[in-house]
Amino acid sequence: MFFYEGNDRRGKRIVHNLYNIKTVPIERHIKVKGAYSPDDPEQVEYWSKRRTKSGKIIWSKGSKYENVGKSQDWKCPICHDHLFNGEEIETHHIVPIRDGGSDDIDNLQHLHKTCHKQVHSRKFQAGLEVRLEPDDRKLSRPVLRGGDGSDS
Repeated sequence: MFFYEGNDRRGKRIVHNLYNIKTVPIERHIKVKGAYSPDDPEQVEYWSKRRTKSGKIIWSKGSKYENVGKSQDWKCPICHDHLFNGEEIETHHIVPIRDGGSDDIDNLQHLHKTCHKQVHSRKFQAGLEVRLEPDDRKLSRPVLRGGDGSDS
């Protein structure tokens, strides 16, 4: 711990903590194999498996949130990038709770924080419903619908 002794406003001697090292969590790192690089297109599968393995520790095994991630093949349905690419992850309700949505797996999606903001800003700016629907590759894509239910 880093500290110094000084006086308070009344002149009483006190100890000021500058930084409490005990509050820093230990972060374990997994060594990268050989000369592997995330920029090498031939090693995409290695990096995808590595991200998935290290990212799975976020949610308990068999939990609802892990099952949501599995159903998305560990990809963000907006940008189609791996969920565990270093960005914060947020869970999105496809149908909001206030509109009758539930916390069931079918109504949840994991999105990167920036992608989640984009989904909600599209709703706000366009005044349209943004619903993420599955496409042919088992990922999701945003579909804008007008107030009459037609595709815009």
